[in-house]
Amino acid sequence: MGFPSPAADYVEERISLDQRIIARPSATYFMKAGATHYREGILQGALLVVDASLNPCDGSLLVCSCEGEFRIKRYRTHPQPYLENLENGHRELLRQKDETTDSDKPVFGVITYIINDARTGEFDDRPVM
Repeated sequence: MGFPSPAADYVEERISLDQRIIARPSATYFMKAGATHYREGILQGALLVVDASLNPCDGSLLVCSCEGEFRIKRYRTHPQPYLENLENGHRELLRQKDETTDSDKPVFGVITYIINDARTGEFDDRPVM
């Protein structure tokens, strides 16, 4: 039989990315960035972790639905809530909650993590799950 190892009390758990970056599995999506946004730390092909259940706070990066495509925009609250276009800085005022329908909501989710490929900057075409 034997005795348990005295070192068993000091065994560390392995790091789980699922536990670390996915707070709400049913509302979490993985997306691939289609463009580079240097100021935000997003390189083309970066893996974006998006939580659709979160409410944004001032400065949050959001995935928004614009004319059938997804775009990344920054949420701002002052002087009133608006979305800032990262490409040209234009402001888009948000409609009040009572003015929007479920099919008319521009915000898909809040970007919680950005994972860039840290190699030479070359990206391969591996599919993202």
